[in-house]
Amino acid sequence: MRQQIKPTHRVHGIFEGRDWAQSIIPDNSKMYYYIRAPTTAEAEETLKRVVPCFEAAALATGTTVKIIRVATGNELVQNKVLGDELSNVVRKKYGYIDYDYGIKGASTDFGNISYLMPGLHPGFSIPTVPGGGNHTRAFTDSARTQAAHDACLIVSKALAYIGMRVITDGVFLQQVKDAFEEQMKSKT
Repeated sequence: MRQQIKPTHRVHGIFEGRDWAQSIIPDNSKMYYYIRAPTTAEAEETLKRVVPCFEAAALATGTTVKIIRVATGNELVQNKVLGDELSNVVRKKYGYIDYDYGIKGASTDFGNISYLMPGLHPGFSIPTVPGGGNHTRAFTDSARTQAAHDACLIVSKALAYIGMRVITDGVFLQQVKDAFEEQMKSKT
C-alpha cells in the first residue's frame, strides 16, 4: 500500500502473538498499528484505506479481525498570536530569534491539547556536535552546556512573560482565543 499513499504518510506496525510457526496461521495474534500524516484529516483518510486491507487479509486467511481504535494523535496547532508575541519578546529583549516560533512537526501528544485550547509548542536551537542531533547520546552532552542552558532560559522567560500577559491582559487573551477559533475552523 505504500505506493498508493502520500510519501508524508506512514503506517507503522508490530505483530504480537503466541505459538508462531512459519507454515501456519497462528490462532492468536495482535497487530498494533499507528497511522501518521501531517494533519489529522490526512491520517483519517489514510486510516479509511488501511482498515479494508486488514479486513481483506482476514477474509483471505479465513480468520476474523477486530479493530479497536485507541487514540488519535492530532498535529500541532501553533497559536499565531502567542507565537508572534514570543517572537516579539525574544527579539526585543535579546535582539534575535533564529527560527520560526514553533516546531512544525513532531510526535507529541501536545497536538491533542492544541486542538482543545490555544497552545504554543516552541522550539529552540542549541549548539551540537556533529551527529549529535535530537534523540542521540551525543545530544545529552550538548544539552548540558552553558549555551544550551542560556538558550533554554531565554525561551523560558519569554514564555513566562506571555503566560502573565494572557492572565493579566484581557484584550490579548481575546486575540489569542479569536486566533484559536479561526485556526480550528480550517480543521473541521
